[in-house]
Amino acid sequence: MLEFLEGIGSASVWPFWAPVLVWTGLAGVAAFVLGRMRGPHPIAGYRLRQALLLALPVSVLATPWVPGLLPAAPAPVGLVLSADGALMAPSVAGGTVLGADQSRGVDITLALLGAAMVAIVLLAIGRLAILATDLRQLRRLRRVAARVDDPAPRRRLRELAQQIGVRRPVELLEGPPDSAPMTFGAWRPVIMIPRSLLGSPDSLDAVLAHELIHIRRADYSWALVDCLVSAAFAFHPLVWVLRRGIERCRETSCDAEVLARGFVRPRPYAELLAHTHTPTQFPMPAVAASLSAPSLKLKERLETMRNFAHMRLTSRQRVGIWVGAAVVCVVIAIAGACATRTEEERGGEPESSHGLEPTQALEALQHLTVLSEADRAARERTEIAEHEAEVVRSYEAAGFYYQITRGPESNRYTYRATEEDVHKALTQLEVEMDYLREQINENAEAFSELERAAREFYANAEDNGTEARANRRVRDELRARADLLYSMRDERMREYETVKLQYETQKRMRESR
Repeated sequence: MLEFLEGIGSASVWPFWAPVLVWTGLAGVAAFVLGRMRGPHPIAGYRLRQALLLALPVSVLATPWVPGLLPAAPAPVGLVLSADGALMAPSVAGGTVLGADQSRGVDITLALLGAAMVAIVLLAIGRLAILATDLRQLRRLRRVAARVDDPAPRRRLRELAQQIGVRRPVELLEGPPDSAPMTFGAWRPVIMIPRSLLGSPDSLDAVLAHELIHIRRADYSWALVDCLVSAAFAFHPLVWVLRRGIERCRETSCDAEVLARGFVRPRPYAELLAHTHTPTQFPMPAVAASLSAPSLKLKERLETMRNFAHMRLTSRQRVGIWVGAAVVCVVIAIAGACATRTEEERGGEPESSHGLEPTQALEALQHLTVLSEADRAARERTEIAEHEAEVVRSYEAAGFYYQITRGPESNRYTYRATEEDVHKALTQLEVEMDYLREQINENAEAFSELERAAREFYANAEDNGTEARANRRVRDELRARADLLYSMRDERMREYETVKLQYETQKRMRESR
């Protein structure tokens, strides 16, 4: 289990945690500056906070496609990947295999990061489930809500929609008595108003203007995107800080525009806000754009109305706000995506790895495991193998290694061996040949004894077919065993002569050089 969590933590260090860390620093500073500023219009704070929030998922998603800025640490020198995937630390006496159990223990930091990733995924699934519940609640509310058939509110809705610039058809529904006015729906927008506000023309104009501005700006779609990002990164406190700031600026910017366009006077509008800010029994879905934001204080809304009630933004200013928000989002996202390791171009001769100590090999192996990722593992293995091949060539040039061929003709293989390994191989072959020679002699003596017994039996006894057949069967087994022993001895002799010939040839060639 710990190894599994360590693998998840190792795989998520650079693709996830590094962009999140960079985003936290940059977005945290930007959010602090926005919170201290009092001059910008609330629509600017709305769009800039949205840009900061969206920069987080964009940064994580763009990480595989943006080149990293941090150079990758050099691969461990002198380590070799064998054919079965094991790492070897070469020395003059030969290679030492470092198995998975011998290499290192579990890195507790990576295991904790892996556990955190699992917790983040589970938390995101829970938050997405809550969001799905809110969406189902809005769908059910739209289905059961009564349509406003009074022609006066519907006529006023069409007039205000034309003045504000809403071209899509908007459906007007009657909400529950204890609910606040709200709007929802991306393709088919709906404005839901309680019956208590439908009978007051001034309150109705203010509510309709406020909600139509939400529809014109597609605030419901943006709120849905904000909820998805907040659900995916629910573990991050800065995400919720930005989310509350977005909700406040979304409502205060609508308040400022309603007053700046002259749809209602400030005093009746302030009274309407005071009325809608009273606690309601109806639970408000977080994704809906409502006149009464739960996280927004009435005093803050009134202060914003006083400061920006007479400031109407021009088209050029709106475009500038959009461009500025887009630039902020792209810059922070790219900065986070670039905070990853990249492959370092290595040049020149590699450092020598002669006499690598086992402790150094273990440390190098641990370092390699921490930095290895799925997209870089193959390239690192290739670089390590190329470096080791160059080290081996230098060993061979210095006379440390010999190319030796072993095995029977049907399964020959060649490997690199030291001079000590060659002498051990020759000694082993001599011992095997001596043993086979003794077995051949014993087998020949046993066969001669059977031949002598058979001649005496046929000369002195009556013909007995059963004993004759048994005698012949034993002699056939001894002949087959003799053939096998001769074949094995011949193979050992050929292998001995081959190894000795290669050793002497390579040794004399080096001495001549």
